[in-house]
Amino acid sequence: MKPLSEQDHYEALDVSHTATRDEIERAYHLARATYAEDSLAGYSVFQEGEAPLLRERIELAFRTLSDTEARRAYDAELSLETRSSSLEALGAHAAPAPPVESYATPMLPPRTSLTSELDDDDPEEGDAEYDGQRLQSVRVRRGIELEEIAGVTKVNPTYLRFIEEERFDDLPAAVYVRGFLKSYARCVGLDPDRVARSYMRRYDERSSKRKRGLFSRRG
Repeated sequence: MKPLSEQDHYEALDVSHTATRDEIERAYHLARATYAEDSLAGYSVFQEGEAPLLRERIELAFRTLSDTEARRAYDAELSLETRSSSLEALGAHAAPAPPVESYATPMLPPRTSLTSELDDDDPEEGDAEYDGQRLQSVRVRRGIELEEIAGVTKVNPTYLRFIEEERFDDLPAAVYVRGFLKSYARCVGLDPDRVARSYMRRYDERSSKRKRGLFSRRG
């Protein structure tokens, strides 16, 4: 992997130069989840203090490539840099090039948060409950496979599937399920705390009913 300072925006998000807007957004969600503060995936890979720099790099790459005008200007800048590097490699002594318009990436208004950005894409967001079917619907709509989430979060894909199918009896203890939910939510671009809080209400209700059933049978 290139040093962080030498990566262009496409390399930072691990997408091709012909990537579509949806592919860029999908890569952004997965990259954010990978380098989240509590992500298990990056602990053994990155040195201390490097993950925050990677997160900033990813945010800058996404802001640039997700904006049509900013991306066009950035691509033009890359093209000029590539052409210049090629000429230097060939030892060319070309005449000075005529002045060209500066293609520096324009400053874009900062995004307030990932969640507020995605609320526009999910009109049902509001105060709606996040059950398994709703989570699956969001994931499928954004083109993310369970195996991709498992690869980023290191959560067993079987548990991720149980979450979507609401097989509460097959899920582990609540503390683990809450962590799984937050990691899942980050990967699909949802608010981790909101998803965990909403889903765990259903999980806790099922657990309470199961316990009451056990006590009634004993009586």
